[in-house]
Amino acid sequence: MDKISRVAPPEAVSVADGLFSFVVKLNERPAGHWIYVFRSVATPSKGDIDSDRVVFDPERGLLFASEEHLVPEWIRHIDLWIAEANAQVAADEAAEEKRRAETEARDKRDALLRQVNEKYKNL
Repeated sequence: MDKISRVAPPEAVSVADGLFSFVVKLNERPAGHWIYVFRSVATPSKGDIDSDRVVFDPERGLLFASEEHLVPEWIRHIDLWIAEANAQVAADEAAEEKRRAETEARDKRDALLRQVNEKYKNL
């Protein structure tokens, strides 16, 4: 999977009672595992900026609601959470590839041992 990144500034899509709803466009739709990792590595900050208030919309991207003056801080945190999620997903993928390679090597070794044992079973 490619790294997820923000491709545009936040776009206000609605406002009610001084609370703006923003959409942040991403370079691609995050996979379920990436979203799970985002949720687990994104540490909530104190106050109004909380990763639990981020919503993923498959068509639009990442959504959050905020007072206008907090938007720069939201974006700073969102960029950080995206980077942390990308790093963890890359580590997860590397670990899975290593496990897959170890399993493949073990299977080849076991097949070779079975072949040799079969060859010499009547000796």
